[in-house]
Formats: sequence, structure tokens, C-alpha cells
Amino acid sequence: MQAVIYDRFGDDSVLALRETTVPQAAPGEVQVRVRMAGLNPVDFKLRSGILRMLGRPKRPAITGKDFAGEISALGAGVQGYAVGQRVFGSVDPLGGRGTCSQFLAVPTKLIAPTPDALSDEVAASLPVASGTALQSLVDVAGLRAGQSVLISGASGAVGASAVQIARWIGAQVTGVCGTANIDYVCALGAQRVIDYKRGDWLQPGQHFDVVFDAAAAASFAQARPMLTTEGIYINTMPRAALYWAALLARASSRQRCVPFMLKTDTALLARLARLAAESVIVPHIHEIVDLARVASAQRRMQEGKVHGKVCVRVDA
Repeated sequence: MQAVIYDRFGDDSVLALRETTVPQAAPGEVQVRVRMAGLNPVDFKLRSGILRMLGRPKRPAITGKDFAGEISALGAGVQGYAVGQRVFGSVDPLGGRGTCSQFLAVPTKLIAPTPDALSDEVAASLPVASGTALQSLVDVAGLRAGQSVLISGASGAVGASAVQIARWIGAQVTGVCGTANIDYVCALGAQRVIDYKRGDWLQPGQHFDVVFDAAAAASFAQARPMLTTEGIYINTMPRAALYWAALLARASSRQRCVPFMLKTDTALLARLARLAAESVIVPHIHEIVDLARVASAQRRMQEGKVHGKVCVRVDA
């Protein structure tokens, strides 16, 4: 099969479209014929070595984490799924088995059925970006109707999902984005938008129950003055300073600092599928590329030139 592989850490030039062995489903796994892969910033961060503190992918590694396709074989002991069934999900990329490939083998705990109402590109766009937003706002922050939330990176894939989810909950949403994306973020449902290119978004003049730093553009110390007395700050890029800040906040106040780590499972995927089928979450697909253009797509993402999701059409 064909897959986009890298043997060493580096820029997008380390990626190559190569032939490799088709993975077979182990017990508790399914083999999936990939139809669409969804690209995320975590893909190029792992490839470049930025996230070495969180783990080093086994190499040679196939890039990509999110996917949609149909089951092509069942591993021993798998029940509740059938060959030919449409599924979507997210792999653990540290094992080196990524989704920019014609086939993959994945544990059933990391997949869910794809509803008939969802296209493969929409399903492949959900797990990391929308999963991060849903888990952060609902499961971690416990955001409720009437509360206020500030979302940085509101025009990005994670931030856009967060705006949509927060409005669905009934929260008061303030989004942070650049000048060119103000209308887009307003259309997503934000009642107020701060243009970070024209002012300091860290001094909005009000307090928020939740500051969701989807762009990982601030520190807890910077965000703390914007929080209510029991407010919560969530940052999507864990680093040592955030863990120290979390301990300090818990010891000295009722405020919270959360270095967020996504925990994907079938239950989360099923929730995302339901919200997408009900049009609560509507991913913006920036473009669809083929396997040969994954490297250039990751480069554009890293340069900040992508507005929404990039999907990869995989022809098996």
C-alpha cells in the first residue's frame, strides 16, 4: 500500500509517499480501508519533534491521526462491527501507524460508526479538533448556559468547533481572531469578536467563566486577570510551566489552570458524530488534497495559511 512516511524528525521535506506493508488487524482491532484522512497541527508537531516531551513516534512513522473509511477485515474477538461498515476515528500516532495511508489497523476503542448523514471528509475532520473543543468546554470546564467564554484562535479548526459548541450550550461567546476572519467567527455564533491584530486580546475589559486558549497563545499568568473568581483557563498545548501554574492556582485560589490533553474513545467519537449529524458542529473544509500533497499541506498549515480543515483523499 501507499503511505506518507517519515524516518526522522524535521520539516515537511522528511515526508515521502512510499510503498509499505498493509497492516493486519490484531485481536481487538479492525483493518480499515481509509477513504479520507484529516490533518491536524499535532501531525506536523510530532513530525518536527516539537512534542518530544510527550513522546517520540516509532519510526519509520506514517503521518496523520484522524480518518474515515470502511472496515476491510476484523481482528479476532471483535464484535459489533462488520466488514464494509463505515467508521471514523483517531489513532495513537506514537505507535507509528498514522492515517495518511491506504489501510490501517486500529483498536475498536478508537473508532465509532459513521452516521449516514455524514460524509467521510466531515467525519475525518471531527476527532482531534472538535473532540478537543467538546471535551474542554463540556467535560473539563462544565460550561453552562448563561456563562461567558473567551476563545482564542476562534477561526481555527479547534476554535471554530468551540464557538459552535459554546453557542449550542447557550453561553456568551467572545472569539479572538485576525481581521480577515471576523465575519466568519461572527457567522459561527460569537456575539463579540476581538481582532488580535488591532489590540491586546488579553485585556478585553471583562471577566470570563472560561478562557479557552485554543491557539495556546497565552500563559495562565496573562489570562488570570480575565477570569472570574472561580474561572477556568484551558490551554491546548501542555508544557511544564502550565502544570506548575495549575498547582499554584489550586493552592492559592478557586481559579483553575488546565493543561489539556485529549482523551479519545468510542464514547467521545459517538458524541461528536451525533452533534455533527445534528449540524451543531459544521467543520469548515479548507481543501481536500491527495497523498502526494500531504507535505505541502502540512507546510501551509504550519505557516498559518489554512483556514479550517485540510482533508486527504486516499485512493485504495
